[in-house]
Amino acid sequence: MVKARKTKKKVMETAGKSTFVTRKNVSELRIDDNIAKNVELMSDEWTSLNPSEKDMGVVKFYLDKGVSTTVVGTVYGLDFEINVKWCKVNVFFDYYNKRLKIFDYKVTDFSALTQRLVWLAKHNKFDKIFVKARKRDFQRFLSHGFVLEGILRYYFNGDDAYVLSRFSSKSRAISKNLISESELIEGLIYNTEKKKVKKLESDIKMITATAEHIPQLTFIYKSVFETYPSPLTNPDYIKSTMDRNVVYKIAVQQGEAIAAASAEINKKHSNAEMTDCATTPKARNKGLMQHILISLEKDLRRMDIKTAYTLARAKSVSMNKVFFRLDYEYSGRLINNCDIFGSYEDMNIWVKKL
Repeated sequence: MVKARKTKKKVMETAGKSTFVTRKNVSELRIDDNIAKNVELMSDEWTSLNPSEKDMGVVKFYLDKGVSTTVVGTVYGLDFEINVKWCKVNVFFDYYNKRLKIFDYKVTDFSALTQRLVWLAKHNKFDKIFVKARKRDFQRFLSHGFVLEGILRYYFNGDDAYVLSRFSSKSRAISKNLISESELIEGLIYNTEKKKVKKLESDIKMITATAEHIPQLTFIYKSVFETYPSPLTNPDYIKSTMDRNVVYKIAVQQGEAIAAASAEINKKHSNAEMTDCATTPKARNKGLMQHILISLEKDLRRMDIKTAYTLARAKSVSMNKVFFRLDYEYSGRLINNCDIFGSYEDMNIWVKKL
C-alpha cells in the first residue's frame, strides 16, 4: 500500500454545469468533459508528455545464459516461470523498482535457486531480491545471504510468511530514515488511541468500482500521485487488475469520486493486500480511508479471505495511523523497497486476521 505525499501540482477545479450519468445498480458519478480534460493535463511517469528517466520504452530482460527478450512499450515488469528439475518458481522482473520478486516456489536445491536468482538480478541490474518464504524454508534463505525484514502473519492460509531480501548494493541495503521511522511506529503504539471510526458525512457513499468507473479511478490517482511504483494512472492497467484479482472501492460525494483504495486478492493463500489508497486533496481529514478499508474488509470476509495486510510508506504518519487504528499489527519494515517520487522508500508491514 502506498500513499503519496501531497502533490505540488494543482488540480484544476471543474467549472460549469456538471453532467451526471445514471446506470443500473451504479451510483451517479460525474464524468463531464471538464474532468476528462483535467485528467489529460495531469501528467505522470506512465502518461507524461516527456520521457522518464527510467528508459521504460524498450527494455531487454536477461532470462538465462544466452536467453533474453526485448519488450517494446512502457514497461513495468515481466512475469517469468523457472521450471527445471530442482525447482519451479514464479519470478516477477520488477523493472520499475529494480528488484526480483519471488512468488510461489517449489525447491529441492536452495543453493542452485539462489545462484540463479543472483545471476538474474546481476544481469538485469537489479539490486534487491524479495521473497515470502514458508517457516520451513526461511532459514535456508538466511544461510544463502538473505536477511529477514519482517513477518507477514497468517499469509499462507493462516500460516506466517517470512519476508526476506538479498541486497547487492550498499545504497539499497541501508535506510537513511531508520531511526525516525522506528520512532514513528513507537509513537503510534504508545501514544495513539484507537479511536472510534469518524462518522461519515451523510452524502458520502461507498461503492464497488466496475469498468465503468475507471475514468473516476484514473482521475483520483492522477490528482494524488506524481509517480507511483505501478501504472495505476493507466486505465488499461486498472482494467487488467479488475479482470484478474483486484477489487476497487470508491467514496463518492455529490456525484464526484473523492477517494479510493483496493484489495488485491490471493485466493490460493487466502489473503489480500490493501493498497492503492488515495484521497483527493480537498476531501482529506474526513475519515474516508477508514470507511473504504472497512468496506473492503467486509467484502473479503464474505469471500472467506483469512488475512488482510498492507505495505505502508514508512514516512507516512497518516496511513500508518489508519491501519493501526483499524487493529492491524505492525510486523516489520522493507528497506528501500519501491521507488516513489524518484527514490526508494521503506515500507511498513501491517497485518490483520479477518
